[in-house]
Amino acid sequence: MSDLQRLDRRVWWLFGGALLLSLAITTWDHWGRWHTPRLEVRNFVMLWLYWAPRLAGLPLLAGLWLRWRIERGARRWRHPVYALLVLVGLWSSWVEPHWLRVRHTTLSGIPAEAQPLKLALVADIHWGLFFRDRQLDDLVNRLNAMDVDAVIVAGDWTHEPTQDLRAGFAPLARLRHPVWGVLGNHDVQAPGPDLTIPLREALTQHGVRLIEGQAVPLKGWELVGLDDQWGGRPQPQIERLWPRGLSNDSSRRLVVVHQPDTVALLPKGAAFLSMAGHTHGGQIWIPGFSPWFLRKTNSQQPWINGLYDTPFGRLLVTPGVGTIGLPARLAVRPTIDRIDLVR
Repeated sequence: MSDLQRLDRRVWWLFGGALLLSLAITTWDHWGRWHTPRLEVRNFVMLWLYWAPRLAGLPLLAGLWLRWRIERGARRWRHPVYALLVLVGLWSSWVEPHWLRVRHTTLSGIPAEAQPLKLALVADIHWGLFFRDRQLDDLVNRLNAMDVDAVIVAGDWTHEPTQDLRAGFAPLARLRHPVWGVLGNHDVQAPGPDLTIPLREALTQHGVRLIEGQAVPLKGWELVGLDDQWGGRPQPQIERLWPRGLSNDSSRRLVVVHQPDTVALLPKGAAFLSMAGHTHGGQIWIPGFSPWFLRKTNSQQPWINGLYDTPFGRLLVTPGVGTIGLPARLAVRPTIDRIDLVR
């Protein structure tokens, strides 16, 4: 047996040991969380997909490289192909979910009664299985470094989080800007554990103001929040807040929703700007497939990521900062949307 073959055997033993260790860590990490009823096994598998690449990814790459060195013939070239796929997987799980960016949007022509406004829009934090404490700290630091009047959070704060929500969201208390937001479907058991009451309490204790069904003043604007469409009842709120189908103040209204589809329930010309999340911008972007998949699972509208002109006013859909399903992002970086409303 050659030296390369002996090294190859050791590397694959190391790979197997890393997989076993990842199972042990997953078992430990799985304990003490809120779980969607009857989906504990699914969550365990998703957690294992979070930990396994972090522990076994490099031994797997080393093993594939050694096999490429050892083997001869046409089958030798399958190993670089496998290695490329592994590298894409490691990039999408190690790098891109942490590669936070700020995207700038400027909208002019604001109403005379309203003042220029600078907002930071965030959605789909999904603190829990994949979005960890360090990432929440980093998000707060990035928001604190921004020159904005307020932070808007368009729902889905959690994804199978640990049970102490107050401790988990403690970094939010460091935010130096006012924070306004709504809950999303993963916060109100649609799907997910029913966190509506404890999450509201935890966020309120850290200075977050949740505004579903309310219209609150903000520098000459009205900031309106609506329930999640899957887990709440936005239609009665819309009928109450736009009682005649269209308010005289609609040109000064900024609407915060979780799902872009909720905007389609509004009367025409209902807002100067609506803000939403939910789609993750596709999260893993595969041209052709990702828009089709989103329309089949998440949205009836083609509003996936970015700024849209709709009959109900302009709409900005942010791709969010967290992940669900798979602990990965590919070609859809986590994003804070900086919005400037100017004359």
